[in-house]
Amino acid sequence: MSLLLLLIISAPDAVYLEHSITIDCSSPDSGYTEITREIIVPLTASGVDRYREISASFRNTWESLEVTASISHWRSGRGEDCGILHEDPHSSLLAAGRLESSLREVLIEFPGIEIGDTLKVEIRRSIRYLPMGDFYSFTFYAASRDSIQFGVFKVLWPTAREIHIQSEGDFETQRYTMEDGTECMIWKSGSRNPILYLPFSRDPNPFVCVSSHRSDDLSRGLYSVLIDDCMVEYSTLADSIIGVAGNQPENLCAWVSEEIEYLSGNWGRDPGYSPRNPVETLEEMSGVCRDKAVLLLWLLRRAGQMPSAILTSVSNELGSYPGSRSFDHMLVMFEDSIGEIVFLDPTNSFTPSGYTYTLRGRGYLPLTPSGSPLEYFPDDDSEDTLSIIIEGSLSKDSSIISGRISVNFAGAADELFRSMLSGFEPLQMHLLIERCFGLLPGAEVFFEGDPSSIRTPLSLDGTGKWECGIVQAGESIWLIIPGLEILDLVSSRAAAYILPQFRENIYIETPYTAHLRILLRDLPPGHIELPEPFESENYSIKITLVDDALLLEEYLTLQPDVPDRNQLSNIRQGLLAGLSSSNRTVIFRQ
Repeated sequence: MSLLLLLIISAPDAVYLEHSITIDCSSPDSGYTEITREIIVPLTASGVDRYREISASFRNTWESLEVTASISHWRSGRGEDCGILHEDPHSSLLAAGRLESSLREVLIEFPGIEIGDTLKVEIRRSIRYLPMGDFYSFTFYAASRDSIQFGVFKVLWPTAREIHIQSEGDFETQRYTMEDGTECMIWKSGSRNPILYLPFSRDPNPFVCVSSHRSDDLSRGLYSVLIDDCMVEYSTLADSIIGVAGNQPENLCAWVSEEIEYLSGNWGRDPGYSPRNPVETLEEMSGVCRDKAVLLLWLLRRAGQMPSAILTSVSNELGSYPGSRSFDHMLVMFEDSIGEIVFLDPTNSFTPSGYTYTLRGRGYLPLTPSGSPLEYFPDDDSEDTLSIIIEGSLSKDSSIISGRISVNFAGAADELFRSMLSGFEPLQMHLLIERCFGLLPGAEVFFEGDPSSIRTPLSLDGTGKWECGIVQAGESIWLIIPGLEILDLVSSRAAAYILPQFRENIYIETPYTAHLRILLRDLPPGHIELPEPFESENYSIKITLVDDALLLEEYLTLQPDVPDRNQLSNIRQGLLAGLSSSNRTVIFRQ
Protein backbone atom coordinates (compact mmCIF):
# COMPACT_ATOMS: atom_id res chain seq x y z
CA MET A 1 0.00 0.00 0.00
CA SER A 2 1.18 3.51 -0.74
CA LEU A 3 2.07 5.34 2.44
CA LEU A 4 0.44 8.58 1.42
CA LEU A 5 -1.96 8.97 -1.46
CA LEU A 6 -1.98 12.17 -3.47
CA LEU A 7 -3.46 13.10 -6.81
CA ILE A 8 -1.52 15.40 -9.08
CA ILE A 9 -3.35 17.04 -11.98
CA SER A 10 -1.87 19.41 -14.52
CA ALA A 11 -3.11 19.55 -18.14
CA PRO A 12 -6.21 17.47 -19.04
CA ASP A 13 -5.59 14.04 -20.55
CA ALA A 14 -8.70 14.27 -22.73
CA VAL A 15 -11.60 16.45 -23.73
CA TYR A 16 -15.25 15.36 -23.83
CA LEU A 17 -16.82 17.00 -26.85
CA GLU A 18 -20.13 15.64 -25.61
CA HIS A 19 -21.13 14.30 -22.21
CA SER A 20 -24.87 13.58 -22.14
CA ILE A 21 -27.14 11.34 -20.08
CA THR A 22 -30.85 10.71 -20.56
CA ILE A 23 -33.01 9.11 -17.86
CA ASP A 24 -36.27 7.69 -19.18
CA CYS A 25 -38.84 6.72 -16.56
CA SER A 26 -41.85 7.56 -18.72
CA SER A 27 -43.29 4.04 -18.94
CA PRO A 28 -44.53 2.66 -15.61
CA ASP A 29 -43.91 -0.95 -16.71
CA SER A 30 -40.41 -0.64 -18.18
CA GLY A 31 -38.41 0.28 -15.10
CA TYR A 32 -35.70 2.84 -15.71
CA THR A 33 -33.52 3.40 -18.77
CA GLU A 34 -30.25 5.33 -18.57
CA ILE A 35 -28.65 6.33 -21.88
CA THR A 36 -25.10 7.68 -21.77
CA ARG A 37 -23.45 9.26 -24.82
CA GLU A 38 -19.80 10.33 -24.78
CA ILE A 39 -17.53 11.77 -27.50
CA ILE A 40 -13.95 11.74 -26.22
CA VAL A 41 -10.68 12.98 -27.72
CA PRO A 42 -7.48 11.89 -25.86
CA LEU A 43 -4.94 14.74 -25.73
CA THR A 44 -1.92 13.11 -24.10
CA ALA A 45 -0.15 9.75 -23.99
CA SER A 46 -1.69 9.25 -20.55
CA GLY A 47 -5.13 9.89 -22.06
CA VAL A 48 -4.46 7.34 -24.81
CA ASP A 49 -3.48 4.78 -22.19
CA ARG A 50 -6.50 5.53 -20.00
CA TYR A 51 -9.07 5.43 -22.80
CA ARG A 52 -7.56 2.49 -24.69
CA GLU A 53 -10.06 0.39 -22.75
CA ILE A 54 -13.23 1.57 -20.99
CA SER A 55 -15.19 -0.54 -18.51
CA ALA A 56 -18.96 -0.41 -18.00
CA SER A 57 -20.07 -2.48 -15.00
CA PHE A 58 -23.54 -3.88 -14.38
CA ARG A 59 -25.53 -6.43 -12.37
CA ASN A 60 -27.06 -8.95 -14.73
CA THR A 61 -29.67 -9.91 -12.13
CA TRP A 62 -31.43 -6.56 -12.30
CA GLU A 63 -30.18 -4.75 -15.40
CA SER A 64 -28.81 -5.20 -18.90
CA LEU A 65 -26.45 -3.18 -21.10
CA GLU A 66 -26.45 -2.40 -24.79
CA VAL A 67 -23.16 -0.83 -25.87
CA THR A 68 -22.05 0.65 -29.19
CA ALA A 69 -18.61 2.18 -29.68
CA SER A 70 -16.47 3.45 -32.54
CA ILE A 71 -13.18 5.25 -33.12
CA SER A 72 -12.54 7.84 -35.84
CA HIS A 73 -8.83 8.12 -36.61
CA TRP A 74 -7.46 11.54 -37.42
CA ARG A 75 -4.80 10.20 -39.79
CA SER A 76 -5.97 10.21 -43.40
CA GLY A 77 -6.67 6.77 -44.78
CA ARG A 78 -7.29 5.11 -41.41
CA GLY A 79 -11.00 5.87 -41.39
CA GLU A 80 -13.24 4.52 -38.65
CA ASP A 81 -13.20 1.30 -36.61
CA CYS A 82 -15.79 -0.28 -34.35
CA GLY A 83 -14.94 -0.68 -30.71
CA ILE A 84 -14.25 -4.27 -29.64
CA LEU A 85 -16.61 -5.43 -26.87
CA HIS A 86 -15.95 -8.14 -24.27
CA GLU A 87 -18.29 -9.16 -21.46
CA ASP A 88 -16.60 -10.75 -18.43
CA PRO A 89 -16.96 -11.09 -14.66
CA HIS A 90 -15.89 -7.82 -13.11
CA SER A 91 -12.11 -7.55 -12.79
CA SER A 92 -12.30 -6.31 -9.18
CA LEU A 93 -13.99 -9.42 -7.80
CA LEU A 94 -11.09 -11.74 -7.09
CA ALA A 95 -8.80 -9.05 -5.69
CA ALA A 96 -11.53 -7.89 -3.31
CA GLY A 97 -12.46 -11.37 -2.09
CA ARG A 98 -15.78 -11.27 -3.93
CA LEU A 99 -17.11 -14.18 -5.92
CA GLU A 100 -20.58 -13.12 -7.08
CA SER A 101 -21.00 -13.85 -10.77
CA SER A 102 -23.85 -11.35 -11.12
CA LEU A 103 -21.41 -8.44 -11.11
CA ARG A 104 -20.07 -8.16 -14.64
CA GLU A 105 -18.50 -5.61 -16.94
CA VAL A 106 -18.42 -4.81 -20.63
CA LEU A 107 -14.90 -3.89 -21.70
CA ILE A 108 -14.80 -1.48 -24.65
CA GLU A 109 -11.49 -1.72 -26.50
CA PHE A 110 -10.44 0.85 -29.11
CA PRO A 111 -7.98 -0.59 -31.67
CA GLY A 112 -5.05 1.58 -32.78
CA ILE A 113 -5.97 4.57 -30.61
CA GLU A 114 -3.75 7.67 -30.96
CA ILE A 115 -3.68 11.19 -29.58
CA GLY A 116 -6.33 13.21 -31.40
CA ASP A 117 -8.57 10.30 -32.38
CA THR A 118 -12.29 10.62 -31.64
CA LEU A 119 -13.99 7.96 -29.49
CA LYS A 120 -17.77 7.60 -29.53
CA VAL A 121 -19.56 5.53 -26.89
CA GLU A 122 -23.27 4.95 -26.22
CA ILE A 123 -24.38 2.81 -23.28
CA ARG A 124 -28.04 1.94 -22.83
CA ARG A 125 -28.67 0.58 -19.33
CA SER A 126 -32.12 -1.02 -18.84
CA ILE A 127 -32.97 -1.44 -15.14
CA ARG A 128 -35.68 -4.00 -14.51
CA TYR A 129 -35.82 -3.51 -10.75
CA LEU A 130 -33.71 -2.08 -7.91
CA PRO A 131 -32.19 -3.93 -4.94
CA MET A 132 -34.15 -3.91 -1.67
CA GLY A 133 -36.97 -1.81 -3.12
CA ASP A 134 -37.99 0.56 -5.91
CA PHE A 135 -36.04 3.59 -4.72
CA TYR A 136 -34.46 5.26 -7.74
CA SER A 137 -31.82 7.98 -7.69
CA PHE A 138 -29.30 9.26 -10.21
CA THR A 139 -26.71 12.04 -10.02
CA PHE A 140 -25.33 13.79 -13.09
CA TYR A 141 -21.95 15.53 -12.83
CA ALA A 142 -21.12 18.29 -15.30
CA ALA A 143 -17.37 18.13 -14.59
CA SER A 144 -14.72 15.40 -14.40
CA ARG A 145 -10.97 14.91 -14.18
CA ASP A 146 -10.86 15.77 -17.92
CA SER A 147 -12.19 18.78 -19.79
CA ILE A 148 -15.84 18.77 -20.87
CA GLN A 149 -16.88 20.92 -23.82
CA PHE A 150 -20.62 20.32 -23.62
CA GLY A 151 -22.85 18.50 -21.14
CA VAL A 152 -26.56 17.81 -21.04
CA PHE A 153 -28.77 15.91 -18.60
CA LYS A 154 -32.31 15.00 -19.65
CA VAL A 155 -35.02 13.37 -17.54
CA LEU A 156 -38.35 11.99 -18.76
CA TRP A 157 -40.68 11.45 -15.83
CA PRO A 158 -44.44 10.70 -15.61
CA THR A 159 -46.34 13.75 -14.40
CA ALA A 160 -48.38 11.60 -12.01
CA ARG A 161 -45.25 10.37 -10.19
CA GLU A 162 -43.41 12.36 -7.55
CA ILE A 163 -39.87 13.46 -8.35
CA HIS A 164 -37.31 15.16 -6.11
CA ILE A 165 -34.54 17.30 -7.54
CA GLN A 166 -31.35 18.71 -6.05
CA SER A 167 -29.27 20.94 -8.31
CA GLU A 168 -26.09 22.88 -7.58
CA GLY A 169 -24.06 24.94 -10.00
CA ASP A 170 -24.61 26.94 -13.15
CA PHE A 171 -27.00 25.20 -15.57
CA GLU A 172 -29.24 26.34 -18.38
CA THR A 173 -32.55 24.64 -17.57
CA GLN A 174 -35.66 23.81 -19.55
CA ARG A 175 -38.87 22.09 -18.49
CA TYR A 176 -42.04 21.23 -20.39
CA THR A 177 -44.84 18.65 -20.54
CA MET A 178 -45.09 16.35 -23.56
CA GLU A 179 -48.37 15.42 -25.28
CA ASP A 180 -48.58 12.06 -23.50
CA GLY A 181 -48.26 13.73 -20.09
CA THR A 182 -44.59 12.99 -19.62
CA GLU A 183 -42.60 15.68 -17.85
CA CYS A 184 -39.34 16.56 -19.64
CA MET A 185 -36.55 18.33 -17.74
CA ILE A 186 -33.22 19.35 -19.28
CA TRP A 187 -30.06 20.76 -17.70
CA LYS A 188 -27.29 22.04 -20.00
CA SER A 189 -23.78 22.99 -18.99
CA GLY A 190 -21.02 24.66 -20.95
CA SER A 191 -17.27 24.14 -21.05
CA ARG A 192 -15.73 22.79 -17.83
CA ASN A 193 -12.08 22.57 -16.87
CA PRO A 194 -10.74 19.36 -15.26
CA ILE A 195 -11.19 19.03 -11.51
CA LEU A 196 -9.86 16.90 -8.67
CA TYR A 197 -11.74 13.64 -8.40
CA LEU A 198 -10.74 10.75 -6.12
CA PRO A 199 -12.75 8.03 -4.39
CA PHE A 200 -12.30 9.76 -1.03
CA SER A 201 -12.60 13.33 -2.27
CA ARG A 202 -15.74 15.41 -2.21
CA ASP A 203 -17.89 15.12 -5.31
CA PRO A 204 -17.56 17.86 -7.89
CA ASN A 205 -19.92 20.68 -8.66
CA PRO A 206 -22.01 21.35 -10.63
CA PHE A 207 -24.38 18.40 -10.37
CA VAL A 208 -28.04 17.44 -10.60
CA CYS A 209 -29.64 14.65 -8.55
CA VAL A 210 -33.11 13.26 -9.30
CA SER A 211 -34.85 10.77 -7.06
CA SER A 212 -38.16 8.98 -6.66
CA HIS A 213 -38.26 9.29 -2.85
CA ARG A 214 -37.20 11.48 0.04
CA SER A 215 -34.55 10.11 2.39
CA ASP A 216 -37.03 9.42 5.21
CA ASP A 217 -39.17 7.33 2.84
CA LEU A 218 -36.05 5.45 1.79
CA SER A 219 -35.04 4.90 5.43
CA ARG A 220 -38.46 3.53 6.35
CA GLY A 221 -38.70 1.34 3.24
CA LEU A 222 -35.23 -0.22 3.59
CA TYR A 223 -35.81 -0.78 7.31
CA SER A 224 -38.92 -2.79 6.49
CA VAL A 225 -37.02 -4.94 3.99
CA LEU A 226 -34.17 -5.46 6.44
CA ILE A 227 -36.45 -6.55 9.27
CA ASP A 228 -38.63 -8.79 7.09
CA ASP A 229 -35.72 -10.51 5.33
CA CYS A 230 -32.97 -10.61 7.94
CA MET A 231 -34.18 -10.39 11.53
CA VAL A 232 -34.82 -14.09 12.08
CA GLU A 233 -35.77 -15.52 15.45
CA TYR A 234 -32.98 -15.70 17.97
CA SER A 235 -31.37 -19.07 18.35
CA THR A 236 -29.11 -20.82 20.80
CA LEU A 237 -26.37 -19.89 18.34
CA ALA A 238 -26.76 -16.19 19.20
CA ASP A 239 -26.66 -16.95 22.92
CA SER A 240 -23.55 -19.07 22.53
CA ILE A 241 -21.72 -16.24 20.71
CA ILE A 242 -22.72 -13.74 23.40
CA GLY A 243 -21.55 -16.23 26.00
CA VAL A 244 -18.09 -16.29 24.41
CA ALA A 245 -17.71 -12.64 23.38
CA GLY A 246 -19.74 -10.99 26.13
CA ASN A 247 -22.66 -8.60 25.76
CA GLN A 248 -20.66 -5.38 25.32
CA PRO A 249 -21.18 -3.85 21.85
CA GLU A 250 -17.46 -3.32 21.17
CA ASN A 251 -16.66 -6.94 22.05
CA LEU A 252 -19.44 -8.30 19.84
CA CYS A 253 -18.24 -6.06 17.00
CA ALA A 254 -14.68 -7.38 17.45
CA TRP A 255 -15.97 -10.97 17.40
CA VAL A 256 -17.80 -10.44 14.10
CA SER A 257 -14.78 -8.62 12.66
CA GLU A 258 -12.33 -11.36 13.61
CA GLU A 259 -14.42 -14.50 13.15
CA ILE A 260 -16.44 -13.70 10.00
CA GLU A 261 -14.21 -13.64 6.93
CA TYR A 262 -14.80 -10.83 4.45
CA LEU A 263 -15.83 -12.83 1.41
CA SER A 264 -18.80 -12.50 -0.89
CA GLY A 265 -20.51 -15.14 -2.99
CA ASN A 266 -23.77 -15.59 -4.84
CA TRP A 267 -25.86 -15.23 -1.72
CA GLY A 268 -29.32 -13.76 -1.95
CA ARG A 269 -30.95 -12.15 -4.93
CA ASP A 270 -28.55 -9.19 -5.03
CA PRO A 271 -25.14 -10.13 -3.56
CA GLY A 272 -23.55 -7.21 -1.74
CA TYR A 273 -26.82 -5.25 -1.72
CA SER A 274 -29.42 -7.49 -0.11
CA PRO A 275 -27.88 -8.90 3.07
CA ARG A 276 -28.40 -12.47 4.16
CA ASN A 277 -29.96 -13.33 7.46
CA PRO A 278 -27.53 -13.87 10.37
CA VAL A 279 -27.94 -17.66 10.51
CA GLU A 280 -26.93 -17.96 6.85
CA THR A 281 -23.86 -15.80 7.47
CA LEU A 282 -22.88 -17.92 10.48
CA GLU A 283 -23.27 -21.10 8.46
CA GLU A 284 -20.69 -19.82 5.96
CA MET A 285 -18.66 -17.81 8.55
CA SER A 286 -18.10 -15.24 5.81
CA GLY A 287 -19.82 -12.29 4.17
CA VAL A 288 -19.53 -8.70 3.00
CA CYS A 289 -20.15 -5.52 4.99
CA ARG A 290 -23.94 -5.80 4.95
CA ASP A 291 -23.90 -9.43 6.05
CA LYS A 292 -21.52 -8.63 8.91
CA ALA A 293 -23.45 -5.51 9.94
CA VAL A 294 -26.78 -7.37 10.02
CA LEU A 295 -25.20 -10.18 12.08
CA LEU A 296 -23.89 -7.59 14.55
CA LEU A 297 -27.30 -5.88 14.65
CA TRP A 298 -28.93 -9.24 15.43
CA LEU A 299 -26.45 -10.04 18.22
CA LEU A 300 -26.77 -6.59 19.78
CA ARG A 301 -30.54 -6.87 19.84
CA ARG A 302 -30.24 -10.22 21.58
CA ALA A 303 -27.79 -8.64 24.06
CA GLY A 304 -30.37 -6.02 25.04
CA GLN A 305 -29.18 -3.07 22.95
CA MET A 306 -31.27 -0.88 20.63
CA PRO A 307 -29.01 -0.52 17.58
CA SER A 308 -29.76 0.76 14.09
CA ALA A 309 -28.25 -0.23 10.77
CA ILE A 310 -26.90 2.73 8.82
CA LEU A 311 -26.04 2.96 5.13
CA THR A 312 -23.34 5.21 3.68
CA SER A 313 -20.95 5.43 0.75
CA VAL A 314 -17.15 5.33 0.88
CA SER A 315 -16.80 6.07 -2.83
CA ASN A 316 -19.25 8.95 -3.41
CA GLU A 317 -20.80 11.81 -1.50
CA LEU A 318 -24.47 11.16 -0.69
CA GLY A 319 -26.76 13.80 -2.11
CA SER A 320 -29.96 14.93 -0.46
CA TYR A 321 -31.95 12.22 -2.28
CA PRO A 322 -30.11 8.87 -2.33
CA GLY A 323 -31.60 5.66 -3.69
CA SER A 324 -31.18 1.89 -3.46
CA ARG A 325 -27.92 1.96 -5.44
CA SER A 326 -26.38 4.96 -3.68
CA PHE A 327 -24.84 3.03 -0.81
CA ASP A 328 -21.80 0.79 -0.77
CA HIS A 329 -21.24 0.31 2.95
CA MET A 330 -23.28 -0.61 6.03
CA LEU A 331 -22.41 0.03 9.68
CA VAL A 332 -24.24 -0.17 13.00
CA MET A 333 -24.86 2.60 15.50
CA PHE A 334 -26.42 2.83 18.96
CA GLU A 335 -26.83 5.33 21.77
CA ASP A 336 -24.74 4.66 24.88
CA SER A 337 -25.73 5.23 28.51
CA ILE A 338 -24.86 8.94 28.42
CA GLY A 339 -26.67 9.61 25.14
CA GLU A 340 -23.64 9.61 22.85
CA ILE A 341 -23.89 8.02 19.41
CA VAL A 342 -21.46 5.12 19.00
CA PHE A 343 -20.57 3.71 15.57
CA LEU A 344 -19.45 0.12 14.98
CA ASP A 345 -17.95 -1.19 11.76
CA PRO A 346 -17.34 -4.95 11.85
CA THR A 347 -15.49 -4.89 8.51
CA ASN A 348 -12.84 -2.36 9.51
CA SER A 349 -10.36 -3.41 12.16
CA PHE A 350 -8.30 -0.24 11.73
CA THR A 351 -10.80 2.29 13.04
CA PRO A 352 -11.00 2.88 16.81
CA SER A 353 -13.61 5.63 16.25
CA GLY A 354 -16.01 3.15 14.62
CA TYR A 355 -15.81 4.77 11.18
CA THR A 356 -12.84 5.48 8.97
CA TYR A 357 -11.45 9.01 8.66
CA THR A 358 -12.52 9.02 5.00
CA LEU A 359 -16.15 9.21 6.19
CA ARG A 360 -15.70 12.28 8.40
CA GLY A 361 -18.38 14.82 7.60
CA ARG A 362 -20.06 12.50 5.09
CA GLY A 363 -23.70 11.54 5.09
CA TYR A 364 -25.29 8.34 6.33
CA LEU A 365 -28.88 7.09 6.45
CA PRO A 366 -30.17 5.37 9.61
CA LEU A 367 -32.75 2.68 8.84
CA THR A 368 -35.62 3.22 11.27
CA PRO A 369 -39.28 2.15 11.42
CA SER A 370 -40.57 5.75 11.27
CA GLY A 371 -37.99 6.89 8.71
CA SER A 372 -34.98 9.13 9.27
CA PRO A 373 -33.37 11.97 7.34
CA LEU A 374 -29.74 11.91 6.30
CA GLU A 375 -27.34 12.41 9.19
CA TYR A 376 -23.62 13.22 9.04
CA PHE A 377 -20.61 11.60 10.64
CA PRO A 378 -18.76 13.88 13.04
CA ASP A 379 -16.03 15.89 11.35
CA ASP A 380 -13.97 16.26 14.49
CA ASP A 381 -10.52 17.78 14.87
CA SER A 382 -8.87 14.49 15.68
CA GLU A 383 -5.16 14.48 16.37
CA ASP A 384 -4.15 12.70 13.20
CA THR A 385 -0.64 12.43 14.54
CA LEU A 386 2.44 10.28 14.22
CA SER A 387 4.68 10.99 17.22
CA ILE A 388 8.34 9.83 17.16
CA ILE A 389 10.42 10.15 20.33
CA ILE A 390 14.12 9.28 20.39
CA GLU A 391 16.42 9.45 23.41
CA GLY A 392 20.02 8.60 22.63
CA SER A 393 23.68 9.46 22.64
CA LEU A 394 26.34 10.12 20.04
CA SER A 395 29.12 7.71 19.11
CA LYS A 396 32.72 8.75 19.76
CA ASP A 397 33.10 10.20 16.28
CA SER A 398 29.60 11.80 16.51
CA SER A 399 28.45 10.13 13.27
CA ILE A 400 25.91 7.72 14.81
CA ILE A 401 23.03 8.17 17.25
CA SER A 402 22.33 5.12 19.40
CA GLY A 403 19.23 5.12 21.52
CA ARG A 404 15.67 4.23 22.24
CA ILE A 405 12.74 5.01 19.92
CA SER A 406 9.05 5.04 20.73
CA VAL A 407 6.33 5.80 18.19
CA ASN A 408 2.66 6.46 18.86
CA PHE A 409 -0.21 6.82 16.41
CA ALA A 410 -3.53 8.66 16.59
CA GLY A 411 -6.48 9.27 14.29
CA ALA A 412 -5.87 8.92 10.57
CA ALA A 413 -2.18 8.11 11.16
CA ASP A 414 -3.25 5.15 13.28
CA GLU A 415 -5.56 3.88 10.53
CA LEU A 416 -2.90 4.44 7.88
CA PHE A 417 -0.25 2.38 9.64
CA ARG A 418 -2.63 -0.36 10.72
CA SER A 419 -3.81 -0.89 7.17
CA MET A 420 -0.24 -0.76 5.87
CA LEU A 421 1.14 -3.19 8.44
CA SER A 422 -1.68 -5.68 7.91
CA GLY A 423 -0.41 -6.31 4.39
CA PHE A 424 3.07 -7.43 5.46
CA GLU A 425 4.26 -10.85 6.54
CA PRO A 426 5.86 -10.97 10.02
CA LEU A 427 9.28 -11.75 8.53
CA GLN A 428 9.09 -8.59 6.40
CA MET A 429 7.91 -6.37 9.24
CA HIS A 430 11.40 -5.64 10.54
CA LEU A 431 12.57 -4.32 7.17
CA LEU A 432 9.45 -2.17 6.95
CA ILE A 433 10.07 -0.65 10.38
CA GLU A 434 13.69 0.17 9.52
CA ARG A 435 12.66 1.78 6.24
CA CYS A 436 9.76 3.79 7.67
CA PHE A 437 11.74 5.30 10.55
CA GLY A 438 15.22 5.73 9.06
CA LEU A 439 16.88 3.06 11.21
CA LEU A 440 20.22 1.51 10.32
CA PRO A 441 20.20 -2.30 9.88
CA GLY A 442 20.23 -4.35 13.06
CA ALA A 443 17.65 -2.39 15.06
CA GLU A 444 15.68 -4.19 17.76
CA VAL A 445 12.35 -2.44 17.36
CA PHE A 446 8.92 -4.03 17.55
CA PHE A 447 5.28 -3.03 17.32
CA GLU A 448 3.18 -3.38 20.44
CA GLY A 449 -0.39 -4.49 19.88
CA ASP A 450 -2.08 -6.26 17.00
CA PRO A 451 -2.32 -3.95 13.94
CA SER A 452 -5.42 -5.83 12.77
CA SER A 453 -7.34 -5.41 16.05
CA ILE A 454 -8.66 -2.07 17.29
CA ARG A 455 -8.92 -3.57 20.77
CA THR A 456 -5.16 -3.13 21.22
CA PRO A 457 -3.47 0.28 20.98
CA LEU A 458 -0.74 0.41 18.36
CA SER A 459 2.73 1.64 19.29
CA LEU A 460 6.35 0.95 18.50
CA ASP A 461 9.24 0.66 20.91
CA GLY A 462 12.85 -0.51 20.88
CA THR A 463 16.43 0.46 20.28
CA GLY A 464 18.35 1.35 17.15
CA LYS A 465 20.87 3.57 15.42
CA TRP A 466 20.61 6.54 13.05
CA GLU A 467 23.22 8.17 10.90
CA CYS A 468 24.15 11.83 11.46
CA GLY A 469 25.70 14.24 9.02
CA ILE A 470 29.05 15.44 10.32
CA VAL A 471 31.70 17.81 9.01
CA GLN A 472 34.93 18.43 10.94
CA ALA A 473 37.07 21.47 10.08
CA GLY A 474 40.03 22.09 12.33
CA GLU A 475 38.78 22.13 15.88
CA SER A 476 35.12 22.71 14.96
CA ILE A 477 32.43 20.10 14.33
CA TRP A 478 29.27 20.73 12.31
CA LEU A 479 26.69 18.12 13.39
CA ILE A 480 23.54 17.63 11.28
CA ILE A 481 20.85 15.92 13.38
CA PRO A 482 18.47 13.70 11.34
CA GLY A 483 14.93 15.08 11.05
CA LEU A 484 11.53 14.03 9.70
CA GLU A 485 13.04 13.96 6.23
CA ILE A 486 14.92 10.81 7.33
CA LEU A 487 12.88 9.49 10.25
CA ASP A 488 9.40 9.57 8.67
CA LEU A 489 9.02 7.96 5.27
CA VAL A 490 5.45 9.27 4.92
CA SER A 491 6.62 12.88 5.17
CA SER A 492 9.49 12.40 2.74
CA ARG A 493 7.26 10.69 0.16
CA ALA A 494 4.72 13.51 0.48
CA ALA A 495 7.47 16.10 -0.04
CA ALA A 496 8.52 14.43 -3.29
CA TYR A 497 4.98 14.89 -4.66
CA ILE A 498 4.14 18.31 -3.30
CA LEU A 499 7.35 20.30 -3.83
CA PRO A 500 7.47 20.56 -7.67
CA GLN A 501 6.02 23.97 -8.50
CA PHE A 502 4.20 22.84 -11.66
CA ARG A 503 1.92 20.67 -9.52
CA GLU A 504 -0.77 23.08 -8.44
CA ASN A 505 -3.78 20.80 -7.90
CA ILE A 506 -3.02 18.34 -5.12
CA TYR A 507 -5.29 16.11 -3.07
CA ILE A 508 -3.85 14.91 0.25
CA GLU A 509 -5.97 11.90 1.13
CA THR A 510 -4.63 11.26 4.64
CA PRO A 511 -4.73 14.18 7.12
CA TYR A 512 -1.41 13.92 8.88
CA THR A 513 0.75 15.67 11.47
CA ALA A 514 4.24 14.33 12.17
CA HIS A 515 5.96 15.19 15.46
CA LEU A 516 9.62 14.36 16.09
CA ARG A 517 11.35 14.77 19.45
CA ILE A 518 15.04 13.87 19.81
CA LEU A 519 16.88 14.20 23.12
CA LEU A 520 20.60 13.78 22.51
CA ARG A 521 23.27 13.24 25.18
CA ASP A 522 27.08 12.69 25.20
CA LEU A 523 27.73 15.75 23.09
CA PRO A 524 31.14 16.71 21.66
CA PRO A 525 33.08 19.12 23.86
CA GLY A 526 33.27 22.82 23.09
CA HIS A 527 31.11 25.92 22.78
CA ILE A 528 27.73 25.13 21.22
CA GLU A 529 26.12 27.29 18.54
CA LEU A 530 22.43 26.46 17.90
CA PRO A 531 20.55 27.15 14.66
CA GLU A 532 17.79 29.72 14.60
CA PRO A 533 14.33 28.22 15.13
CA PHE A 534 11.94 28.21 12.18
CA GLU A 535 8.15 28.38 12.23
CA SER A 536 5.54 28.59 9.50
CA GLU A 537 1.85 27.73 9.33
CA ASN A 538 2.44 24.03 8.59
CA TYR A 539 5.95 23.45 9.93
CA SER A 540 8.20 24.29 12.87
CA ILE A 541 11.61 23.20 14.14
CA LYS A 542 13.57 24.26 17.22
CA ILE A 543 16.76 22.99 18.87
CA THR A 544 17.45 23.93 22.49
CA LEU A 545 19.80 22.93 25.29
CA VAL A 546 18.24 21.04 28.21
CA ASP A 547 20.83 20.63 30.94
CA ASP A 548 23.65 18.76 29.19
CA ALA A 549 21.54 17.49 26.26
CA LEU A 550 20.28 18.77 22.92
CA LEU A 551 16.52 18.73 22.35
CA LEU A 552 15.09 18.84 18.80
CA GLU A 553 11.35 19.41 18.34
CA GLU A 554 9.96 19.26 14.79
CA TYR A 555 6.35 19.41 13.55
CA LEU A 556 5.00 18.98 10.03
CA THR A 557 1.28 19.18 9.18
CA LEU A 558 -0.02 17.87 5.84
CA GLN A 559 -3.48 19.36 5.52
CA PRO A 560 -6.01 20.55 4.45
CA ASP A 561 -6.79 17.76 2.01
CA VAL A 562 -7.28 20.13 -0.94
CA PRO A 563 -5.04 23.15 -0.26
CA ASP A 564 -5.68 26.37 -2.13
CA ARG A 565 -2.81 28.30 -3.69
CA ASN A 566 -1.83 30.07 -0.46
CA GLN A 567 -2.13 26.94 1.67
CA LEU A 568 -0.09 24.96 -0.82
CA SER A 569 2.56 27.67 -0.73
CA ASN A 570 2.69 27.37 3.07
CA ILE A 571 3.03 23.60 2.90
CA ARG A 572 5.86 23.91 0.38
CA GLN A 573 7.61 26.49 2.53
CA GLY A 574 7.48 24.09 5.47
CA LEU A 575 8.67 21.12 3.42
CA LEU A 576 11.61 23.12 2.07
CA ALA A 577 12.50 24.17 5.60
CA GLY A 578 12.34 20.53 6.66
CA LEU A 579 14.75 19.57 3.88
CA SER A 580 17.21 22.30 4.85
CA SER A 581 20.15 20.98 6.87
CA SER A 582 20.81 24.47 8.28
CA ASN A 583 17.76 24.14 10.57
CA ARG A 584 19.27 20.98 12.08
CA THR A 585 22.97 21.90 12.17
CA VAL A 586 24.66 22.41 15.55
CA ILE A 587 28.24 23.72 15.68
CA PHE A 588 30.70 22.70 18.40
CA ARG A 589 33.73 25.00 18.61
CA GLN A 590 36.76 24.07 20.75
